[in-house]
Amino acid sequence: MLPPNVFYEQLPDIELFQLTRQDDTKAFEALYKRHWSSLIDTAYRRLQSREKAEDIVQDIFISFYQKRDFLEITVSVQAYLYQALKYKILNEFRSENTRNTFQQHLFFKDVCKNDFANEIEAKDLGKKIDNILASLPEKCRRVFIMSRHGNKTNKDISQDLKISISTVEKHIGKALKTLKYLLPEYSVLY
Repeated sequence: MLPPNVFYEQLPDIELFQLTRQDDTKAFEALYKRHWSSLIDTAYRRLQSREKAEDIVQDIFISFYQKRDFLEITVSVQAYLYQALKYKILNEFRSENTRNTFQQHLFFKDVCKNDFANEIEAKDLGKKIDNILASLPEKCRRVFIMSRHGNKTNKDISQDLKISISTVEKHIGKALKTLKYLLPEYSVLY
């Protein structure tokens, strides 16, 4: 008789997935162990941050497990996991780019203070942004300010406010859409 772990190690991914759907946690652990390190390595090569890579891969496996009953895997489990990784990394780059652009905007606003006309325009823009942010729903505004002014990561905000990372991303997206809509002449700054 084979030890229980050897049994799972010998099964193909799709069978482990089917067992995971039946709430077999050992099958899920086998999938996790089988793909964890290669996903981390791939994420690290793209992000150049071990911590971010681990967080993203952990999020992928949590989501995978939570959605196991509804997932329809039409390709291999490995292909599904790498596709999920690709989208998570793209979202991370998008969030980082947005954060950097907003910080540049704030820096630009400070630099403009040397010139009187630009100072007035920068103050005017600052007031417009503050008014728009004040009109947002409380949680949306809070998330956006924590992200942009507090330089917090989506994960940190998620933990601080006890909401999911996807909810954090939705709040930030809503705030950015509102800013872009109400300040179209400055859309390059976001």
